[in-house]
Amino acid sequence: MRYTGSSLSFNFAGILGASLAPYIATYLAKSYGLQYVGYYLSTSAVLTFIGLLLIRETKDDDLVRSKV
Repeated sequence: MRYTGSSLSFNFAGILGASLAPYIATYLAKSYGLQYVGYYLSTSAVLTFIGLLLIRETKDDDLVRSKV
């Protein structure tokens, strides 16, 4: 289950991130200037780092549910 969720999120992120990011960066560069592409990338990096800090470690969790 853990690997299925991980692979699905990885693939969807690749599709969305890889397809939308260049369009957004091009729009920002044409409309507002190249510095706003840097702001966009910096904001994305900060949001990614915050998400990384909020993820709970699951390596020691028991994946087999006991019957009660």
